[in-house]
Amino acid sequence: MIRNILLHLGTQYTHRWLTKWDIHIWGLEDTNPLFFEHFKTTSGQKINTDMASGVCGKYRIDLYLRDSDNSFVTRSNSDRVQHELCHAKLYGTPDFVSGVHDNLDNRFLISFWYWNKFRYSKLQLSIIDIRPLFVTNKKL
Repeated sequence: MIRNILLHLGTQYTHRWLTKWDIHIWGLEDTNPLFFEHFKTTSGQKINTDMASGVCGKYRIDLYLRDSDNSFVTRSNSDRVQHELCHAKLYGTPDFVSGVHDNLDNRFLISFWYWNKFRYSKLQLSIIDIRPLFVTNKKL
């Protein structure tokens, strides 16, 4: 999922990008509610620590995801994964936060096949379209 999202966001050398970034995937039960105490959602509410969440910092992403084989849970997790990857792609630019949070409705669809226990399954995801920001942020 991570490689497919990066490829669709225009990362040509995903291996090199992934060796620079530490991506840690934790179970939802490992979420520290005190860490999110001072954060608010875009609508001004407290972060719900019973839902998938993530934090992106300097070359590190921590994802707190629900561990399940259910395809609906996978979609829920994928929204958090793509959100934090968008932050990471914009890291070090003026658009690091606003390019994602002020752009939530500007999305594009991707789909890919993955192995699901006994067969291939297709997953379709909605990705925040930060690609136009690459033109204004040459560092990417």
